[in-house]
Parts: sequence; C-alpha cells; structure tokens
Amino acid sequence: MLGCLLLLIFPSVLISPVLADLGPYYRSSSYDRGELGRFPHQTFLSSELTSPVLNYLQHSDRCDDGQYIMLTPRGASFPYPGPMILDQDGNLVWTQPYGNNTYGLNVYTVKGKDYLTFWVGNDNIVGHGDGTYYFLNSSYEEVYKFGAANGLPADLHELYVTRDGTAVFTIYDVVPANLTSMYGPEEGWIYDGTFQEIDIETGELLFQWRASEHFDFTETYLSREGTGESEDGPWDFFHINSVDKDAKGNFLVSSRFMCCLAYIDGKTGEVIWKLGGKNNMFQDLSDGAATNISWQHHARFRDNGTAITIFDNAYIGNDVPEHFSRGLYLDVDMDKMTAKVRHEYWHPLGISSQSQGSLEILDNGNVLVGYGNIPVWTEYSMEGDVLCDVHFGPASGFTRNDILSYRASKRPWVGLPKTDPNITLHENATYVSWNGATEVVTWVMQGADADGAHDGDYVFLAELPKKGFETVIPIPEDNTHPFLRVIGLDASGDILGSTPTVKWDPVQDVDDGSKIDTHALLFFFVGFFSAVLLALCSWGIGSLVTCTRDARRRRKNHEDRLTARWKHADFYGEEEQLSEDEIGDTVEFSLLPQSERENHATDGRR
Repeated sequence: MLGCLLLLIFPSVLISPVLADLGPYYRSSSYDRGELGRFPHQTFLSSELTSPVLNYLQHSDRCDDGQYIMLTPRGASFPYPGPMILDQDGNLVWTQPYGNNTYGLNVYTVKGKDYLTFWVGNDNIVGHGDGTYYFLNSSYEEVYKFGAANGLPADLHELYVTRDGTAVFTIYDVVPANLTSMYGPEEGWIYDGTFQEIDIETGELLFQWRASEHFDFTETYLSREGTGESEDGPWDFFHINSVDKDAKGNFLVSSRFMCCLAYIDGKTGEVIWKLGGKNNMFQDLSDGAATNISWQHHARFRDNGTAITIFDNAYIGNDVPEHFSRGLYLDVDMDKMTAKVRHEYWHPLGISSQSQGSLEILDNGNVLVGYGNIPVWTEYSMEGDVLCDVHFGPASGFTRNDILSYRASKRPWVGLPKTDPNITLHENATYVSWNGATEVVTWVMQGADADGAHDGDYVFLAELPKKGFETVIPIPEDNTHPFLRVIGLDASGDILGSTPTVKWDPVQDVDDGSKIDTHALLFFFVGFFSAVLLALCSWGIGSLVTCTRDARRRRKNHEDRLTARWKHADFYGEEEQLSEDEIGDTVEFSLLPQSERENHATDGRR
C-alpha cells in the first residue's frame, strides 16, 4: 500500500514543467467558482510582470479586429495596479505599475500623435480622487503630465481630449454651502461637482463649471446621511463622473447621484437641458426606458450630436430592488426634445454593476461594454447580440471587488519601446519578452563564440513567431556557441531590438525534463508523511490489485483535473460547432429572461 502511494505521489510532485504564456480559459467553471484563486494570473521567467488570465464565456471571430483591450486593473486581490494593454487573444502586451491605483486608460491623438492617457493618484477619498494625468508616447515616455488648474484636486473619473486638442477632466472641490433645504446646517460643506478645460501644453485654464451654481440640492437622490456638517465630512450631492464636448462647444455632463445628464452651455455654463432625474425635460418615446437611468456612467455624444450612449448601472443603493445594468444607445432630438431607445445591451448573466462602467462604439461597428466593479467586458454587435464575453476575475468574487477596472476600452496602438527585450535561460531554452512591443513578428536566436562580439560575428541558430507576451525558443541540440542573444524582427524583417547577450552553459542548462527543485522536494516530503499515515490507517484493507487499480484511477483523475484547469481557448476548433443543447450543458448561465428586460424598461421608479 505504501509503495503504491509513493509511486502515485512521486512523479506528479517532482516533475515541474515550465510554461510560457498559458493563454485564456474557455468556459471554465473551475475558474468562475474561484477554484483557481481570487485572481487567476500568470508570471513569466523573462519578466517580473504579472498578467491576469482570462476566462472566455463566449467568443466570435467578429471580435478579432487586431486592436487592443485597455484596462486599469486594481482591487483587493490585485497587487500590481497600473495601466494594462492586452491583445485580442488575452495576452499581456504592456503594463507599468505606478504604485498607486490608475484609472481610465485610453488612446487620444494630440497634434497628430497618439498617446496613452490615464490617471494615477489617491482614489481613497470617498469615491473620487486626487492625482495626476499622464500622456505617454509610443515609446512609453511621459510627454505630458499635469493636474488641475488653480491648485484644485485632479479627479479620477474623467480625462477627455476634445476635438480641439484640449483636455477636459473632473474635480471634487470642497466648498461651503447652505444645506438648510436638506435639513442641514446653514454653514455646511459639499463636494462640488466641477470640471475644467485646459490647454494641454501650457496648462492654461480655458473653462470651469460648478454644479452647485446650476443645480438645486433637492434634485439629488442621495441623502446626506450625516455628511455636510464639517469641512472634513462634506456631502457629495452631485457626483460628476463623465464630461464630453460637442462640435458646438457645449458639454455633456453625467451626474450619478442626480441620475441625469445635463447639457451645459460652453460659454455661460447655464444648463440647456436635463435628461433623466427629477427634472427630466425630454419626452420619452420608449415608455420610460430612455430616461429612467440611474447611477449611470460614461455618457458620450454620437452621430453628430443626434444620439447619446450611456452605461446605465441601474443601481441606487442596497436598500432598493436590484435591477440589471445595461448599455444604452439613445436617439435624442434636441429640437423636439424627445428621447428614444435605439439599442440596449444586456449581459447574459444579468449583471448588476454597483459602480463604474463604460460603453464605446468600436471602429468595426461593434459595441464594447465594461462592467466597472464587476471584472467583465463584453463585445456586442450593434444590434445587441453577444459576440465575446470575457471574465478577468472569477464570478464567485463579483461582489468582493477582488479585481476590477473603472472602464474597458479597445483601441489601435503601436508600441515601440526604447528598452531592450528581456531574456532568460532555463532548461535548454531561451525565454524572451519585450514589454510594450507591438510590432515584433519574429524572434531570432543568434549565437557567438565570445562575449562582446560584433553584430557580424553572430550566427543564426533558430527562429520562432512571436506569440503572446513571452516566447520560448529551444536551443538547438547541435549548438556550440556559448553566447546567445535574441533579436526581434517586424513584418518587413527589420530589426527592432536585441536582448543582452547571455552565456549559455550546456552542462548546467540542459535538462532531461525531470528536474527536481527545492519547492517540489518540500511538497514531496509533506506528501510522503501523509502517505505513511494513510497507509498505516488502511493497512490490510486493500490488496495489491486494488492498490494498482486505485492508483490508476487517481492518476487519471489528477490528469483530468489538470486538463480541465488549464483548458486553452481554441476559438477556431470544434468548440465553435457545438449544438445549442451541448452549449446548454457546458455553459452554466442562461440569458436574461425577457420578462426582466420588460420590467426594467417599464419601471419608472429609478
């Protein structure tokens, strides 16, 4: 019995294969149950960076447009907050931890050049922040870095670059206010929902607007709940969370706590109209579904100002009935003052996102919805059909904020870092990666006989297409050159960069595939003594035949679990040919019932 158990334990514990990019899971119930941890992730040999591992619940090649997913992951289980770019297959492309949480990674064009833009700072200020806006060029160098004008705190909710090349962003300014209309003190305090427009290069203030000068406190849906009594505890009556600027020079502002959008005159600051909220000014042609928004985010003008898109959180607190969040595409007639739903985007799980979120129209006509504090993004057809549904955290943690991203975007991007690619030797192979390099197509391994050899002294050894973040290139068995490097080539065969040269010791680095490391040895001894105890308790119960049969069964179960756990996504294999009945057996979620959609659309209480 004891020997049988040892044979079962020893091989599986001591052999530790090393993998490069693991790729995403596909419809993994183990992932969503949290059996792979609160933050399924992977590390690399050639880099100290960490990347989330995704779980695709649904995939269509209609999502494969060659563009990049832009996230700013953070959360209780995510130790390295920073802007992050993933490719269309879910592989890491670039990330840079900044020490503090980051928000709103996007790509904007300023004077003909594309920049990565995002906010970094302290986000632990009662639902908003105080930080700095960053603009990085294609080499990931800081070109612009600024805060708000007049010494005000630059907030995390919005950084928007207008068609004029100016920057618009949100501010939460603590100011005194008379709160007697809300049964508060005459000398009370508020967070004033504010936005500024500035010149990006000079920092000159061009326009500033304050909600307290144009909205009555009684329009809010958020009670004071003891806030507003002192400067240290101001009341957030408005909660500004997005700003857009149209071709007329006017602004579209979203107020979360007033559950409305406001159209602001770009010269006087006066409110031209309000959509939603207690003082809605639009006739709703969709039986309430166009104007019953609540706790919404990311309002944007579309179609030359004749339409608006919104992420409608549909959430106003824990003490009210839950409604499912939706993406919303509205037709808006500012002359007739009518609003009508053109499209709605419902998640098949019926997600209720309490905070944050985004919706954008992609270049290919699809619609990308990010679910804010729920670690999900979903790509829809324009008509609302789910094309790709992706989890970057398990469903079991949806309410714990283990990992989340304020918004999710999808953009074209060209990254040409000025750093060198990274290289590591391990088990007779080179592991190579280059953080941020989007144009590398092929990795070529070269060898030389001396350290410090000239370029012409290197000879070709092997090449492999770049795949994922980290590529493994086996060292040829007949290689005799002790110094190695790897160069990256673009699609035209031009050299983009080279790793440092590393010394290869064939005696030290060649491995027969059964290398025993200290961690594995420790696990072995733990398993050994556990096996001894089990054997003593079970002695005499089984026979050698039973032992052999049990060992085979356990080994098969172990292999099956590993297969289920690391099931790579094959978007072009047999998975795509499943029947509806087979899909029903595999996917553990059903579509949102039609009755729920109708209830949401007709419920005017929100």
